[in-house]
Amino acid sequence: MYKKYLFVVLLVLGMLIFTVAISEEAIHRTKPAPEVLNTLKALEGEWVGTHSNHKGEEEQVTIIYRTISAGTAVEERIFADTPKEMITVYHGSDNGGILMTHYCALGNQPRMQLKNTDGKSFEFQFLDGANIDRESTGHMGGLTLTILGENSIQQ
Repeated sequence: MYKKYLFVVLLVLGMLIFTVAISEEAIHRTKPAPEVLNTLKALEGEWVGTHSNHKGEEEQVTIIYRTISAGTAVEERIFADTPKEMITVYHGSDNGGILMTHYCALGNQPRMQLKNTDGKSFEFQFLDGANIDRESTGHMGGLTLTILGENSIQQ
Protein backbone atom coordinates (compact mmCIF):
# COMPACT_ATOMS: atom_id res chain seq x y z
CA MET A 1 0.00 0.00 0.00
CA TYR A 2 2.84 2.37 0.87
CA LYS A 3 4.41 1.75 -2.56
CA LYS A 4 1.12 2.69 -4.22
CA TYR A 5 1.04 6.10 -2.44
CA LEU A 6 4.71 6.67 -3.19
CA PHE A 7 4.03 6.00 -6.89
CA VAL A 8 1.12 8.50 -6.91
CA VAL A 9 3.22 11.16 -5.13
CA LEU A 10 6.10 10.67 -7.57
CA LEU A 11 3.71 10.83 -10.51
CA VAL A 12 2.21 14.13 -9.27
CA LEU A 13 5.68 15.59 -8.61
CA GLY A 14 6.80 14.56 -12.08
CA MET A 15 3.78 16.29 -13.62
CA LEU A 16 4.49 19.46 -11.62
CA ILE A 17 8.15 19.52 -12.66
CA PHE A 18 7.15 18.97 -16.31
CA THR A 19 4.61 21.84 -16.11
CA VAL A 20 7.18 24.23 -14.60
CA ALA A 21 9.75 23.23 -17.24
CA ILE A 22 7.28 23.93 -20.04
CA SER A 23 6.34 27.34 -18.61
CA GLU A 24 10.02 28.27 -18.17
CA GLU A 25 10.67 27.25 -21.79
CA ALA A 26 7.72 29.39 -22.95
CA ILE A 27 9.22 32.42 -21.20
CA HIS A 28 12.43 32.02 -23.16
CA ARG A 29 10.58 31.63 -26.47
CA THR A 30 9.12 35.14 -26.28
CA LYS A 31 9.22 36.71 -29.71
CA PRO A 32 11.87 39.45 -29.70
CA ALA A 33 10.73 43.02 -30.19
CA PRO A 34 11.28 44.57 -33.62
CA GLU A 35 14.61 46.40 -33.94
CA VAL A 36 12.89 49.76 -34.49
CA LEU A 37 11.43 49.48 -30.96
CA ASN A 38 14.96 49.91 -29.57
CA THR A 39 14.89 53.57 -30.65
CA LEU A 40 11.72 54.08 -28.62
CA LYS A 41 13.22 52.21 -25.66
CA ALA A 42 16.08 54.73 -25.69
CA LEU A 43 13.54 57.45 -24.78
CA GLU A 44 13.09 55.90 -21.33
CA GLY A 45 12.80 58.55 -18.66
CA GLU A 46 10.92 61.76 -17.98
CA TRP A 47 10.56 64.45 -20.65
CA VAL A 48 9.23 67.94 -19.85
CA GLY A 49 8.08 70.39 -22.49
CA THR A 50 5.15 72.45 -23.68
CA HIS A 51 2.12 71.84 -25.83
CA SER A 52 -0.83 73.86 -27.08
CA ASN A 53 -4.05 72.93 -25.33
CA HIS A 54 -7.49 72.95 -26.97
CA LYS A 55 -7.74 76.72 -26.34
CA GLY A 56 -4.43 77.36 -28.11
CA GLU A 57 -2.67 78.17 -24.85
CA GLU A 58 0.81 76.84 -24.14
CA GLU A 59 1.06 74.64 -21.06
CA GLN A 60 3.72 72.45 -19.51
CA VAL A 61 3.48 68.73 -20.17
CA THR A 62 5.43 65.80 -18.79
CA ILE A 63 5.80 62.57 -20.75
CA ILE A 64 7.27 59.46 -19.12
CA TYR A 65 8.63 56.60 -21.24
CA ARG A 66 9.20 53.17 -19.72
CA THR A 67 10.19 49.82 -21.21
CA ILE A 68 7.70 47.14 -20.14
CA SER A 69 6.71 43.51 -20.75
CA ALA A 70 10.20 42.00 -20.73
CA GLY A 71 11.44 44.56 -23.27
CA THR A 72 8.72 43.88 -25.85
CA ALA A 73 6.82 47.15 -25.39
CA VAL A 74 7.29 50.81 -24.48
CA GLU A 75 4.78 52.70 -22.35
CA GLU A 76 4.29 56.44 -22.77
CA ARG A 77 2.44 58.32 -20.02
CA ILE A 78 1.35 61.87 -20.72
CA PHE A 79 -0.09 64.12 -17.99
CA ALA A 80 1.04 61.42 -15.54
CA ASP A 81 -0.74 61.30 -12.20
CA THR A 82 -3.34 63.91 -13.22
CA PRO A 83 -7.05 63.47 -14.02
CA LYS A 84 -6.27 63.75 -17.75
CA GLU A 85 -3.50 61.11 -17.78
CA MET A 86 -3.29 59.11 -20.99
CA ILE A 87 -1.18 56.08 -21.85
CA THR A 88 0.15 54.91 -25.18
CA VAL A 89 1.79 51.51 -25.60
CA TYR A 90 4.13 50.83 -28.53
CA HIS A 91 4.65 47.14 -29.34
CA GLY A 92 5.49 44.73 -32.13
CA SER A 93 2.96 43.38 -34.62
CA ASP A 94 2.61 39.98 -36.27
CA ASN A 95 4.31 41.20 -39.44
CA GLY A 96 7.41 42.52 -37.65
CA GLY A 97 6.23 46.14 -37.61
CA ILE A 98 5.22 48.41 -34.76
CA LEU A 99 1.72 49.10 -33.47
CA MET A 100 0.63 51.60 -30.86
CA THR A 101 -2.50 51.65 -28.76
CA HIS A 102 -3.51 54.96 -27.20
CA TYR A 103 -5.65 54.84 -24.05
CA CYS A 104 -7.29 58.25 -24.28
CA ALA A 105 -8.82 60.35 -21.51
CA LEU A 106 -11.89 60.57 -23.78
CA GLY A 107 -12.49 56.85 -23.17
CA ASN A 108 -11.50 55.51 -26.57
CA GLN A 109 -8.55 53.40 -27.64
CA PRO A 110 -7.31 54.12 -31.17
CA ARG A 111 -4.74 51.72 -32.55
CA MET A 112 -2.20 52.84 -35.12
CA GLN A 113 0.50 51.19 -37.16
CA LEU A 114 3.92 52.50 -38.08
CA LYS A 115 3.79 53.47 -41.75
CA ASN A 116 7.09 55.30 -42.24
CA THR A 117 10.31 55.80 -40.34
CA ASP A 118 13.78 57.04 -41.09
CA GLY A 119 15.02 56.02 -37.64
CA LYS A 120 14.42 59.50 -36.19
CA SER A 121 10.86 60.22 -37.25
CA PHE A 122 8.04 57.70 -36.77
CA GLU A 123 4.75 58.21 -38.62
CA PHE A 124 1.80 56.24 -37.26
CA GLN A 125 -1.52 55.98 -39.14
CA PHE A 126 -4.92 55.02 -37.77
CA LEU A 127 -5.66 51.29 -38.04
CA ASP A 128 -8.71 50.68 -35.86
CA GLY A 129 -9.84 51.16 -32.30
CA ALA A 130 -12.40 50.66 -29.57
CA ASN A 131 -15.19 53.07 -28.60
CA ILE A 132 -14.67 55.07 -31.80
CA ASP A 133 -17.16 56.22 -34.39
CA ARG A 134 -14.89 57.73 -37.06
CA GLU A 135 -17.62 60.24 -38.02
CA SER A 136 -18.59 61.57 -34.59
CA THR A 137 -16.04 60.59 -31.94
CA GLY A 138 -13.07 62.81 -31.17
CA HIS A 139 -10.01 60.57 -31.28
CA MET A 140 -6.35 60.45 -32.21
CA GLY A 141 -6.14 59.76 -35.93
CA GLY A 142 -2.38 59.68 -36.38
CA LEU A 143 0.90 60.55 -34.73
CA THR A 144 4.33 61.59 -35.87
CA LEU A 145 7.01 61.23 -33.20
CA THR A 146 10.32 62.86 -34.13
CA ILE A 147 13.56 62.62 -32.20
CA LEU A 148 15.16 66.03 -32.77
CA GLY A 149 18.26 65.35 -30.70
CA GLU A 150 19.52 63.65 -27.58
CA ASN A 151 17.33 65.83 -25.34
CA SER A 152 14.52 66.87 -27.66
CA ILE A 153 11.49 65.15 -29.14
CA GLN A 154 8.39 66.42 -30.90
CA GLN A 155 4.95 64.89 -31.32
